Amino acid sequence: MYRFILLSALTTALVAQQEPVQPPPGRIAPEGPILAQLYQMRVSRIQQSLGFPEDRAKALAERWGRWDREFIERGRQIMQLRLQFNQALLGPGSEEDKCARLKPLVDQFLSLRQQQEEAKRRFEADILQSLNTAQQARMILLVEDIQSRIRQSLRETRLGGNRF
Repeated sequence: MYRFILLSALTTALVAQQEPVQPPPGRIAPEGPILAQLYQMRVSRIQQSLGFPEDRAKALAERWGRWDREFIERGRQIMQLRLQFNQALLGPGSEEDKCARLKPLVDQFLSLRQQQEEAKRRFEADILQSLNTAQQARMILLVEDIQSRIRQSLRETRLGGNRF
């Protein structure tokens, strides 16, 4: 759960800094300068780690970017629900009234969290399906490494550093 919260915070920070970027012909645009940098870094790392030509690395990085955007949107919705939880819990009313107001919000929260988990499984299945076993292992390590670096950069940014 801690990992999910960190990734949610990162994606929210990334979205907050977005500016329009022109897509290369025939490609999906990374959304903003930070996501564009992340896209380029992923393309480069996929090429280095898996030895793929640029087109194939870009295709994997674009799929990864789609997962990011889905994750960001659901993360926003989850954060809004958490705020609504707090408002209802701290607001006026009996425990029974609060339970009645919170029930649909809790159901929606749990549904969104399940969608996040399913989206991650679909993302992993999509990017791994065309790879051989050694490439799958390299890609899994690469995804984990990049996600870990993103989380660390976010922590440093929150602590006053400007690494990201």
